Amino acid sequence: MTFSIGSSIQTAMSFRVPQRFARARTLMMGVLAGALALAPFLVAAQAPAPSQPPRPRPAPAPKPKAGQKPPAPPPVPKVTVVTEGKFPPFNMLDAQGKPAGFEIDLANAICQRAKLDCKVVTAKWDDIIPGLLDKRYDIAVASLQITSERRKYIAFSRRYYTAPAAFVTAKGALPVDGAPALLRGKSVGVQRATTFTDYLDRAFRKTIKLRQFPTTDDARRELAAGKLDAVLGDKVALWKWLESPDGACCAFFGQDVKDTRTLGEGVGAGFRKDELKLREAFNKALADMIADGAYRKIADRYFPFPIY
Repeated sequence: MTFSIGSSIQTAMSFRVPQRFARARTLMMGVLAGALALAPFLVAAQAPAPSQPPRPRPAPAPKPKAGQKPPAPPPVPKVTVVTEGKFPPFNMLDAQGKPAGFEIDLANAICQRAKLDCKVVTAKWDDIIPGLLDKRYDIAVASLQITSERRKYIAFSRRYYTAPAAFVTAKGALPVDGAPALLRGKSVGVQRATTFTDYLDRAFRKTIKLRQFPTTDDARRELAAGKLDAVLGDKVALWKWLESPDGACCAFFGQDVKDTRTLGEGVGAGFRKDELKLREAFNKALADMIADGAYRKIADRYFPFPIY
């Protein structure tokens, strides 16, 4: 069989053209299928996000009806503050028999700042801490030295004053700058159940004749009457007494007594241990008064020297 050249070319062309179109058609079908598969996702991406429902506005506070009084503010906490009333100038009784002195003025100012309704009462020294624990009193502002022994029973505020202890004797009885050893064999008076008693017990043991009294006033009267050789007490309170006619008989003896082991870290207010909020309110008001000068204004009315 013979073929011409032209016919051979036509035959080849007739087989190649359909094969090229088939490949193109297959490619187009694949592209179209892919586009159809992606269409839902493209539509979802372009669709606007569903709008959030608006948040409801808080309901306005109900207005009191005509003739109706607005709700009363919360009641002010009532607090009983106890002091001794026999330790001038820190706490004492005025001419009307009411509690007065530096600690009373300070306590009233703190109560006002802390928004407390405070009532100041007096009690015997031996009854102050027991009465605090029995919930007859809420705060003790009575020149309580902050000691580890007292912390076993009550909690303290931050310190609100500090003063060393000191001895006083009859004028001329002992050298003003004499050593404590000169008190050996002497009768020394002190208020009982105080840190001053603890100090004498520890520092002098049985080398002195220790006499304890219900109050410091009682001890000082015995000294002025010549029935004691010396009295140990708070230096500020003794200074105030020496400036008065009753203390004209006597003078300081020896150096200031500073002993944190028995005399403590300063003076603070006493609280029951579970009264944390009341103690925090007291401390905050006291700190604010120290910072803005209100504390110093009160102290300057009583003392010619700093006591904090």
